Amino acid sequence: SCTWNPVNELQVIDISNISNPQLMAQYEMTDPKGLSIDGQTLFLCDGTDGLKVFNIADSYAIDDHMISSFPNIDSWDVIAYNNILLMIGQDGLYQYSYNDLNNITLLSIIPTH
Repeated sequence: SCTWNPVNELQVIDISNISNPQLMAQYEMTDPKGLSIDGQTLFLCDGTDGLKVFNIADSYAIDDHMISSFPNIDSWDVIAYNNILLMIGQDGLYQYSYNDLNNITLLSIIPTH
């Protein structure tokens, strides 16, 4: 039988040779769930640690390039498209503008409870 051991980390995998994927880097996380990438920006839902935003231009130093974080949200999944971010969390659907990555702005919240 197979035993599954979950690991709470972000793994960067090079799949340029799909039959021989290579682990490039790994970063410890709290409870990673959904993620979305737009260009060189990674939006990562890290469970009770909230939404985290990283510049991923250097995949070997992602953890050194956090742009911002939203720690008071239990985040589950995220979709980034055309400078609008939709994030679902335990208590609702959040909409952000990331037109200015240094000033990510909450646009709306639709409560789900």
